[in-house]
Order: sequence, then structure tokens, then C-alpha cells
Amino acid sequence: MVVHRKGLRTLAFPFRAAWFLILIANFLLVAAACLLVAAFVGYAIALTFSYAFLPAEWTEALWQWAADLYDRSSWFKAATITFVVLLFLPLLGFWPGRDPIADAARERETMRLNDELIAARQRGLL
Repeated sequence: MVVHRKGLRTLAFPFRAAWFLILIANFLLVAAACLLVAAFVGYAIALTFSYAFLPAEWTEALWQWAADLYDRSSWFKAATITFVVLLFLPLLGFWPGRDPIADAARERETMRLNDELIAARQRGLL
């Protein structure tokens, strides 16, 4: 029984190690995504606070800092584009607006044509 348990443990070890590596990779990806969102939310809060309570020169300096960072850093540029795409991706499901009545009518027409084609094929086989 001990040999069986030891053999089973030896066989399962590589799979457990691979699973642990997958968990670590997922944790790093989720942590990076959360950090990206937190950084942009923090910047948005700082910009909003700057607009509301600080002089216009400070707000302009904050905008200039972000613009300079965008020009200099390809990482920041990629992160900005990714964040904007992820921010507006849910909106693209509703744009351009779809008419549910027209979609239902098109679906009914497609089903009717499909049924007619099936009936014609069956008549041809008979």
C-alpha cells in the first residue's frame, strides 16, 4: 500500500507542479489587469479633483505629464489603448442600435425560406 501511495504521489507531482504554474500565471495576469484599471481610475480621480479644486495650471500640468508619458513610453501607450478599448467594448454591443422587431422579422423570414428549401428538397427526393 505504501508503494502504491508513493507511486501515485510520484505520478501526480508533475501535474500538480504544472497546475501550480498555471495558477501563478493567472494570478500575475489578473494582478496586472487590476493594476492597470486601478492606475487609470486613480488618474481619472486625480484629474477630476484637479478640475474641481486646483488651479488651471496644475490641471494643465497633469494633462501635459500624461501626454508626455504617452509620447515617451510605448508601454503607457499600449496600456492606454487597452484601457480605452476595454472601457468602450461593452458600448459597442449597443452601437449601432439594432431594431429587435426588424431582427425578429428577418429571423422569421430566414426560417420560412429554410423550411421552403427543406420541403422542396424532400419533394425532389420523392
